[in-house]
Amino acid sequence: MAVVVGALQLGAVAAPLPGPEVIGQWTAPFEEGGAGQERCVQDPAGPDGQMICKPTAVNAGVLPDGRIWYADGLAGTESWRYSSGELGTRLRNSQSRVLELTDGTPSWLSLTQSGNNTAIAPGSTLGDDPWGNLGAPGRPGDGRVGSLWGTLGGPARNPSDPPDDPQANDLDFFCSDQAQLPDGRLLIAGGTDYYNEPRVLDRDEGDAADLGFPEVEGIRATRIFDAATNTYRQVGDMKFGRWYPTAVTLPDGSVSVFSGATKVAKNTQMSQVLRTETFDAATDTWTENYTGPSSETSLPMVARVMLMPNGKILYTGAGQMWTPAGWAIDEALWGFQRSWDPQTSRWTMHGLAPFGARNGAAQVMLPLEPPYDRGTVMDVGGTLFLPTPGSYVGTPITTLTTLDGGGNITNARTGNLNHGRWYSSAVTLPTGEVLAVSGADRDAVVTSGLERPIREAELYDPETGTWKRMASAGRDRTYHNAAVLLPDGRVLVGGHAPFPLGAPPFAITAHDVAPGITANNDRDSSFEVFSPPYLFRGPRPAIGGVQRGIAWGEGFTIETPDAGSISEVVLSRLPSAQHVTDSDARTLRLSLTATDGALTAIAPPSNAPGASAIAPPGYYYLFIMKDTPAGPVPSVARIVRLGAQSDPAPTSPLFSSDDPPPPDTSLGAPPLETSNYLNPPPPPPGSGTTDARPREWIASPRERLR
Repeated sequence: MAVVVGALQLGAVAAPLPGPEVIGQWTAPFEEGGAGQERCVQDPAGPDGQMICKPTAVNAGVLPDGRIWYADGLAGTESWRYSSGELGTRLRNSQSRVLELTDGTPSWLSLTQSGNNTAIAPGSTLGDDPWGNLGAPGRPGDGRVGSLWGTLGGPARNPSDPPDDPQANDLDFFCSDQAQLPDGRLLIAGGTDYYNEPRVLDRDEGDAADLGFPEVEGIRATRIFDAATNTYRQVGDMKFGRWYPTAVTLPDGSVSVFSGATKVAKNTQMSQVLRTETFDAATDTWTENYTGPSSETSLPMVARVMLMPNGKILYTGAGQMWTPAGWAIDEALWGFQRSWDPQTSRWTMHGLAPFGARNGAAQVMLPLEPPYDRGTVMDVGGTLFLPTPGSYVGTPITTLTTLDGGGNITNARTGNLNHGRWYSSAVTLPTGEVLAVSGADRDAVVTSGLERPIREAELYDPETGTWKRMASAGRDRTYHNAAVLLPDGRVLVGGHAPFPLGAPPFAITAHDVAPGITANNDRDSSFEVFSPPYLFRGPRPAIGGVQRGIAWGEGFTIETPDAGSISEVVLSRLPSAQHVTDSDARTLRLSLTATDGALTAIAPPSNAPGASAIAPPGYYYLFIMKDTPAGPVPSVARIVRLGAQSDPAPTSPLFSSDDPPPPDTSLGAPPLETSNYLNPPPPPPGSGTTDARPREWIASPRERLR
């Protein structure tokens, strides 16, 4: 096992670092195939220079069996020769994987995507639907233009007309969001279709170069991943195509989706999608939520929204806004906090957020405590509303927004971060502390490749309201990173998928601008695991047994030899992160009593028959917390199902030890610079024959990546 305590930041004075009991500890980077395997290979079915690369964890979620699902992002940027103008032809559908860490040695399972983009008419070409090519006037809800057009009585028009092009990039997971259904399956809503509109030259059609105007379209597709069979199933489409949406689980386990755009490069709707939709897992269908004008609102992409204990969905004023000019004609509204009522499908405006709109801020919910009558959301870093939604430089500002049962909102500042951070990931730990990792010192979308990475982690103490500096990771992870809490109390950190050097349309395919100063400008498929300081405070408490299914409000027993020293029982919903937010994440402290060899805890209550806004139905980690002089120490979690029904069958431990070591990462990862057009990889074995195939880590031949 390779571990790294930390690394000094640039310019720091060499001095002994504190021990892991103070600053935690990182493993060495590791990835599928290890250090000896090329990150990219030539696609044998594509034109010269078309790469297939190992996926980087842009979206990630923990499954009910403890494995980690993750999906790629910006797959194919390694194939650009000259600029991001090749985006429409060189990018490909994302690959996805399942990562197993519980047996101590990382292993990967490649997944096969299936389905099709039903918005594409077979044989369609540019000009078949001029209104769709224009993207306007569209339909009510598509954006500001579509809703105005509907109010004026205009006939509905398609908001897009994607062509039937040859590229396998019509059903990309990138820029989707995922949410856990009550039975543990992952719902994946939206994503990306890339194409050129218009298309002039195309290397996939035998031309010498790619030439056209790239379009990025939000898709309507919905996929469900079932961990029991390791398969995807495509279900009913959304009404609205959504690129960069946000999915939130509701009290009854249904899922609502917010915001997202239909067309991005030519967004003639002048805003994102204004209406929400809700998915019913019983029928595999979506329902548009509209009861009048107050059902519509303009939110940024990947709006930071969360279900609060009073049943409302709270928007705090944060999301993806891309400086310096935002992304919509009505972007000035994005700094106003508001809440959505799933019962009426109506929005309520609450007022301007303390610092206006926050671009690229991380968001978490602080632990909920009995009687669960209020919730507090923390927004971490990001850039501020100066002069438009999101200025350029990351800030250290941290704010707390509390919504009580009466719908009253209060905002407060808490301690500043030690670094100004843009696009950091934040994770609430079972102790109630918040870990911030990754990110950059400025908005990397504006000047990709010129940002400085923030490798040093930080830990927020809610008791003191301060951030402490932790050990530094080994890799740059700025744009499109992810972090998820693992069942052993550690945090898995991965991802890093920047645009190649320079923002569209001026990007060129290059590596680091100033190595050691600016961020790595290539995608990184590696992972690292962080062990927080609480794992170095002595022996951990052990859960001897607990039932598999827990009903809302139920008193249940936890067997443990450490009952006398347990201070807390904690439930934490299985994480499902993308674009540095997890709208379903929540941690709950339970009421408990201790007896000899056991604890009795009380599950959170339901708010209505078959529903709980406090703890929506689904799978949760269950931790017990032991008091020590140095602070609390969590157990390894058991995964339990919370909902309307109790199940007395026992859970099975995920690990063979009550105090497992971090995963063995000695397989390592290749150097930071991946293969791309300026640094081509060797051809795959057998590439001169008709049975050429990518190396063994490739999920499948190209035709199965469609």
